[in-house]
Amino acid sequence: MRRMGWMLCFRLFLFAFLAPWFASSLAHLTNGAEAPALTADQVIERLLERSRSTPERIAAQCHGCVRFSVIEERDSHGEIKERVSREFAVEMHGAHQQLRILRLNERAPSEKEAKREIEHEAEVRKDYSERKGRKSAKGPDFLDEGILCRYSYAIEGTETKQGRVSYVLQFKPKVKGSGKDIQDRALNLLAGRIWVDAEEFELVGVDAQLTDRLEVLAGLAGDLERLDFTLERCRLPDGFWFNRSLKLRLDGRKLMSHFRVNSVMEQRDFKRLDTTPATAETPASEPPRASR
Repeated sequence: MRRMGWMLCFRLFLFAFLAPWFASSLAHLTNGAEAPALTADQVIERLLERSRSTPERIAAQCHGCVRFSVIEERDSHGEIKERVSREFAVEMHGAHQQLRILRLNERAPSEKEAKREIEHEAEVRKDYSERKGRKSAKGPDFLDEGILCRYSYAIEGTETKQGRVSYVLQFKPKVKGSGKDIQDRALNLLAGRIWVDAEEFELVGVDAQLTDRLEVLAGLAGDLERLDFTLERCRLPDGFWFNRSLKLRLDGRKLMSHFRVNSVMEQRDFKRLDTTPATAETPASEPPRASR
């Protein structure tokens, strides 16, 4: 099966943008019927405060779930060029997670395939962790304040989602399209809406779009014409927040060929685990990838 190597850089971009919002956290409060009147800046500041305390909260987590992902690459005529689906059993213990692949392309994987998939997951997350370390060593944590502070926000109002009141905020880049590299430029072309829980100030949802074409090497190497994604999170009865789904669409051009990528990641069947394993491998504070 052909490996979609060009997707690696994009997954790392997704990690960098979504990690502060993907991070799991614990809480033990009940939500009121009304949200206090806050400005957009006050909501974002409380979201940042919540994000800063995430490591301490996730240290106590011990949960399992099933993670399903599917990615389709289509040509300019809409015909499927490649489709890959994966289903993992996930165990999260404190700051670590362990994966066991259950199904690959809707069938049980061979021993060789299972080993390859787990090794690939570990490689991607190791690369992400190294990049994260280099970024954070230079100043503010790029994965929360460095991302959220790129945008300006405006309150739309409140909305009840999953029985809890959320603030609804519009966001747009403060400086559109500028940046020292492709990742910076992409981040500075995103706009949309976010939902923030009115009591615990956890991120509940994201709906974002690329507002303009992103060119690579002045369009000679390619361009990204469309990037849409939606993120939905919800809260378990014990206060654990998790990512329920991520939907992503990419349209663009690489050299002379056009591509369209649709990806869905879902997590379900969450349960509390009673024991902590002797060893754990993959950091759980990182977001699950959409797929490769």
